Amino acid sequence: MFVRTTTFLGAALASSVSFAQFRGAEPAPTDLKAGFDSITESYVKGILKYLSGPECEGRGSGQPGYQKAADFVAARFKEFGLKPMGDNGTYFQNIEFGKAGMAKNSFELRYGSKSLKSGLFPTISDDVNFDAPAVLFEFDKDTKDLPEGLDLTGKIAILSGPARNTRLESAASVAGAVAVLSVVDKMPKVVSNARLNAKGTSLRRPLAVAPKGVITSDVLEALRGANVFAKVANATPGVTPSAMSLHLGAKFEEQKVLVPNVVAAMEGSDPILKDEWVGLGGHLDHLGIRNGVVYPGADDDGSGSTSVIAIARAMTKNPVKPRRSILFMTFCGEEIGLVGSGYLAEHPPVPLNKMVAELQMDMVGRDSYGAQNGDQNRIDIESENKDTIRLVGSKRISTELDKMIQDMNKFVNFRFKYDAEDVYTRSDHYNFARKGIPIAFLFDGFTPSYHQPTDIWETMDFFKLMNSAKLYYLCTNAVANRTEPPKKDVPQAGGGRR
Repeated sequence: MFVRTTTFLGAALASSVSFAQFRGAEPAPTDLKAGFDSITESYVKGILKYLSGPECEGRGSGQPGYQKAADFVAARFKEFGLKPMGDNGTYFQNIEFGKAGMAKNSFELRYGSKSLKSGLFPTISDDVNFDAPAVLFEFDKDTKDLPEGLDLTGKIAILSGPARNTRLESAASVAGAVAVLSVVDKMPKVVSNARLNAKGTSLRRPLAVAPKGVITSDVLEALRGANVFAKVANATPGVTPSAMSLHLGAKFEEQKVLVPNVVAAMEGSDPILKDEWVGLGGHLDHLGIRNGVVYPGADDDGSGSTSVIAIARAMTKNPVKPRRSILFMTFCGEEIGLVGSGYLAEHPPVPLNKMVAELQMDMVGRDSYGAQNGDQNRIDIESENKDTIRLVGSKRISTELDKMIQDMNKFVNFRFKYDAEDVYTRSDHYNFARKGIPIAFLFDGFTPSYHQPTDIWETMDFFKLMNSAKLYYLCTNAVANRTEPPKKDVPQAGGGRR
């Protein structure tokens, strides 16, 4: 896998190089120019195409695609000569997750002595094990609701139509069904997300709602052929009850898996300041595969992880290394509750009281437009925001940090927006801010592709992504090279300053 990936990247990186910034930007500082110029559109495109491509399958925490992405990031850090900061001399800081879901091949639909195995429940929290009569409802493409008055209380609802209809599934559950099975031609690929155990407790929970699953069309035909369904005179059109009870079963399975943050360091060049740290982070995970659908997560947050990689590489291109040390971090589990960054903040590979700032990049490569996902008051016109980006939290702990970013921006020339403070607690920087560390979160805003399968690399603005990385490359160096760290000059809740 890596041989083929490296070959692809080599071809991409050897292609055209662009040094452009936004109009009106000043030339990059001479002492930082080598690294600055190494961040090109072709480079970030090559990285992101892999992270959001088919190999990584949406990078769901605990899924195989996430580990492929983590291996890829670790290989880049090793290529750059960065120091591993994970467990046992590796780049991986592993976190123990509980992974839960239906045990493989445990599905059973039985009538009499005959057992049918072709089916699954994509998400269950406990064993499924009961006997109940069934009701078959056959619908067409225009069907929007169950027949009026259909009572499914205590019954297994089997829904058969031209395509799976989640609206009808929900309606069947509301109508009292004890389980809902949709008929499909082919089993979907289902990979459960890993979930973090709370202090080692079990993920097993009583089923709060009717479990929803799928069976294949050949299972339905087997039921028909065995005369499981009764013919009832004057029945509701499309509705056929079963002539006998069916047994429905599936086993819930738990297993422990290790999911890594990927962490590396560049030691500072100053004999005193090298004991202080600047953190640079992005989250590597996205939604992965859900119900057989891949969510690529190109912008969220393939773009931020790509930027961390590009900046790490750029740092190694300069003949003069930064005075403070740099900690490069790509986190797991952001999408399931900021888990990776929370773990790192509680088990830091470097002393957090020596971290002078944390710079976070989460969604930095799209032109934000449209009103959705909590963004109703920030409706951007796509054609007018090519050079805009949101800067979140940069004034909350240290206004000096915000001024440093503003000063470095003259070499890139973004137009900053400060209208997204309502997302301040929604990305990994927050776990550092809670420790009193000055943070700044770079964020392009929401789009209609947010948390959708349409968040793909083909829709990215690679010029914007490149300049996001260039900006935080400059900012990381500015914080690392300044004699005094950013002053914590904003009073915090409870009095005093952090």
